[in-house]
Amino acid sequence: MKNRKWLLGLFIIVALLQAAVPLFMAWRWEDVLQTGRQFYWQTAPVDPYDAFKGRYVELRFKETTAPRSNNADLVAGQLVYAIISENAEGKAYISGVSVTCPETGYYVKAKAYANGQNTIYVSLPFTRYYLPEDLAPAAEAAYRESAGKQTSVAVVRIKDGYGVIEQLYIGDKTLLEFLQQSPQG
Repeated sequence: MKNRKWLLGLFIIVALLQAAVPLFMAWRWEDVLQTGRQFYWQTAPVDPYDAFKGRYVELRFKETTAPRSNNADLVAGQLVYAIISENAEGKAYISGVSVTCPETGYYVKAKAYANGQNTIYVSLPFTRYYLPEDLAPAAEAAYRESAGKQTSVAVVRIKDGYGVIEQLYIGDKTLLEFLQQSPQG
């Protein structure tokens, strides 16, 4: 009798944990979207497909380097904290890199993939902007066509080392507005 109660209790605990883990993972990204600070990043386009998650626009960011400090000897792929700042135009950039978590300010967990003589190159963790399947082909074409002609900007919310792409702009219009006003839309 004791074994059955113990097994039932263990089963309930395992079931609760199995439900809690995916809920926490979804909540973490939603929390960043709802309460994180907005940063505007200039982008350059690429668009592939993910068999599990669907269509997305692959984003390349113009600002992916930081000045090298004297004590920043990094190995390729090392986890770092990219410290995020804004320039005079309100665009985000990486103002520094730390191997320890900063106590204040805005930062994202990232990987250092090269260590130049005076520059550290950083691979940002947010590079995919997911779209509904039916909008993806038109979005891909519009985004590539506008490259070089108009500024493309991703609005990224950052909180506690995590970043989530909230919106994508082509010129002064959201991607959806741009598609609705384009000849193909």
